[in-house]
Amino acid sequence: MGFRLDPPRRIYKVLSREVCEKYCKQNHSKTSVIISIKSSWDKVDADVFTSDSNNVKDILRLSFDDIDVEDNADHCMQYEDGKKIAEFVDKWKDIETIIVHCDGGISRSAGVAAAIMRVLEGDDFPLFKNKNKHPNMTCYLRTLKGFGYI
Repeated sequence: MGFRLDPPRRIYKVLSREVCEKYCKQNHSKTSVIISIKSSWDKVDADVFTSDSNNVKDILRLSFDDIDVEDNADHCMQYEDGKKIAEFVDKWKDIETIIVHCDGGISRSAGVAAAIMRVLEGDDFPLFKNKNKHPNMTCYLRTLKGFGYI
């Protein structure tokens, strides 16, 4: 006989930059926070914002590329980014929705969100089994390290 995990206490969204920008322009009843990841070469931040109507309460803005440390240590996610994510999530641990976005919503955001789900819910499987998501393992492991999980 198997066991059943309780459903997550909050909603996790892994979005592309474009979809997250659209999300911010809509009205939402549930409160949310956004972890916004842009590429190091991108000079413009994503057009994501807090407002009473979109119910986005706070935004953490980070910049790193979708690469592994072996590819280019200067432009991959740093350990300090993992600590910033952990502090941000801890500050908003009672929020209803955690949104993580990057350019495509496939790799960096999925790696960060999977780590957050592992720490807060004990289960990252939904993102690892999703055929449309490919969590960046450097992002995943450095976020876990930021939480002191590993």
